[in-house]
Amino acid sequence: MTTTPPERIVADGVGRLPVFSHASIAGELIFVSGTLGTLPGSFDLAPGGTGPETTQTLRNIETILAEAGADLSDVVKASVYLADMTTFRHMNEAWSGFFAEAPPARITVGGAVLALGAAVEIECVAQRPHRPPAKAEGEPLPRSTGFAERDGERIYWESVGEGEPLVLCHGAGGNHAVWYQQVPVFGRHRRVITWDHRGFGRSTDRAAESGPAAAVGDLEALLCALGVEACDLVGQSMGGWTALSYALRHPERVRSLTLADTPGGISSPELASLVESLRSGAAPLAPPDRLGLHPALHASFAGRDPAGAYLYQMLGGFGEPDLARIAPRLLGTTVSEEELAGLRCPVLFLVGEHDALFPPALIRAAGSQVKGARVVELPGAGHSPYFETPDAWNRALAGFLGVGL
Repeated sequence: MTTTPPERIVADGVGRLPVFSHASIAGELIFVSGTLGTLPGSFDLAPGGTGPETTQTLRNIETILAEAGADLSDVVKASVYLADMTTFRHMNEAWSGFFAEAPPARITVGGAVLALGAAVEIECVAQRPHRPPAKAEGEPLPRSTGFAERDGERIYWESVGEGEPLVLCHGAGGNHAVWYQQVPVFGRHRRVITWDHRGFGRSTDRAAESGPAAAVGDLEALLCALGVEACDLVGQSMGGWTALSYALRHPERVRSLTLADTPGGISSPELASLVESLRSGAAPLAPPDRLGLHPALHASFAGRDPAGAYLYQMLGGFGEPDLARIAPRLLGTTVSEEELAGLRCPVLFLVGEHDALFPPALIRAAGSQVKGARVVELPGAGHSPYFETPDAWNRALAGFLGVGL
């Protein structure tokens, strides 16, 4: 009798010795190896001791589980090893940022001597989630397009695939078409809805009202037109203001919220400093007059993928958005602590390692104000990881949504 050997999982960006895999899958269970809080692509531990190392360790486990088509919600048992049991409180505080409600079973062992002089190491067992069958590779996906009418404006939308709706809100550097590396991927599992904010792409802005306030109403109008009762909502940069404001105004319609390279209006000293830099002209805004260069892309991207960088520039030129009017409206739209306290859906923050517009520190400051929110930093990317490193971005979102890519 022959048996199927266990599947071995190795995740990009998480350091490991070649003598073990990051995880193994046997039957319905995923066994994640002991994982340390090493920074992406290195064996350097996250600085700051037990708390920061625990946070980074759990981020690494998120990456590993995503590679296996699972996420932290699928973890059933975890073992935590601490070098110093007196730091138990710091580990628990970081742990709560990932498992605020219904945490998995766990054991904590103190006095452990760990590799690399680490303060913490975590291993876990997760159940292999049962996902709805995906459309076969190469099978044509259903697609429809149209306009939602609101207040004399026409808001363009596209819908691809079938199933639970996933709605993507673009940033100021693009339109519905910038999601071309996400729509075919998630469209095999979900109904993916993309759309153009006012003045972008094919949407009108006759009243010159483009901004967060108008966008929330526009999004509600198009979801009603499409018969969407609830969705998973994603907002990139400018679209983060739309997505967060919509989730707060229509909580019954949002199952989960992903804020990608955006604070979405969540105030912090880091954001205040950025606003001051923009006012003084110290922060980049306008695209440089060089082919393929753009403040929303890491400087190295044009060299690595000149055609992709040029495409990004071209996509940003479609439509007639009044960015000089939109930017102050964005930065002038803030969310209070009381409003954030009312946010009940799971929240994921994604940010590029080299984001120069909304740096990781700013995004972490925003994420720290949302109870139970996860923050995932994507290595090697600037302000647009969904465009620059789409595979890593897609895996991170898929893990959060429970989609097995």
